[in-house]
Amino acid sequence: IAGQNNIAIAEGNIGGKKNSRITRLTMSDPVTSQTKYYVLIYDCGTDSSVASDISDQYTALIQNGYSKIIGLRDVYPTLIAEKGKLEKGLRYSLRGKDSAYIILAVMEIEAWFMAEWNHFSKVDTRLTLTAIQTALGFNPEIDDMEERPHPSEDLDNIYKCVSRSYKKKKKQVNTIVDSLDYEFLYLEVVKSVPSFGKFVSHVDDFIKL
Repeated sequence: IAGQNNIAIAEGNIGGKKNSRITRLTMSDPVTSQTKYYVLIYDCGTDSSVASDISDQYTALIQNGYSKIIGLRDVYPTLIAEKGKLEKGLRYSLRGKDSAYIILAVMEIEAWFMAEWNHFSKVDTRLTLTAIQTALGFNPEIDDMEERPHPSEDLDNIYKCVSRSYKKKKKQVNTIVDSLDYEFLYLEVVKSVPSFGKFVSHVDDFIKL
């Protein structure tokens, strides 16, 4: 996707204690004459730091030419019944910062992975939808993955069916990402998973700028 749209991507992380957060760049694509967009991705370490890190970095990012700032965090461990209250609090924390947005993955970003159910058999051919439903009692193709209370736990249980595990580790996430069907994500999952659709809409708006 990045290559098709001439996007250069840089990655970094933000760490440290509150009021003394440190940013560190870990990789960056080269910027060439063909580069149309530059995307900087920061890992804030914890969901609770996303809004405050955006608020702290906002002025510097805008001054450095960034046109849109998108934060992504899980709803979990907040209960789904408290999602509205969480959203209201996040909007308030970013008041006056018109180019900043926070997308809530309901309940976790792993719900997006499960909704792209084609990838399971790519990770392991034994992970069929029938096998998942028989072992765990739900079907990622049919059921609403945003209604799962703890998607990362579901994903771990799915992989345990074939003696693997999922613990939100970067290597494990990359294995899943490499197996995803991006056409299916953009054509189908955007409709079946509203939080993912909202995220894609923001990304599409950025590319159209």
